[in-house]
Amino acid sequence: MNNAPIVHPALAQASFERAIQPLLSRPQNYAAAGLKLVAYQFPFLDVELDWYRHGTTIILRVDGTDYPYRPVSGWWIAPDGRPLSSGDPGIPSDMGFHTAGIESEPRCWFCFPGWKEYHNHSGHQDRSWAFLRPDKRYTVLGLIQQLATDLNSVGVHRS
Repeated sequence: MNNAPIVHPALAQASFERAIQPLLSRPQNYAAAGLKLVAYQFPFLDVELDWYRHGTTIILRVDGTDYPYRPVSGWWIAPDGRPLSSGDPGIPSDMGFHTAGIESEPRCWFCFPGWKEYHNHSGHQDRSWAFLRPDKRYTVLGLIQQLATDLNSVGVHRS
């Protein structure tokens, strides 16, 4: 699959920044909910999520390249920015959290509507991003908040 940007980077950046502005301008509001802003430099947003069910935290990287034309992509990273994948200890697995790579990427991916890898997967062509995009649950911050909830669900294991 061709992953070359299709949206002018300045337009994608403006759309992505508008979508995450509440987190950028008021990170303390999200910290109380277990979401801590770590870093932002377009196209990447890094957020530490409280994985309280396992007594730890984990860093999520969100890629806003081509947002909102394409959905955001996301994966777990180490504190040094290295993508986590199968074989790395302490990463979420099961219940929609995949540790093996997809689309020639060795990193983890999320099998949830609104995330790029879900919509690119051949088994999920029935729910298009164009259909979900207007729904507020599928905004960037909505996806991150839902991912934090899903992360702490019963059945999500720590590898």
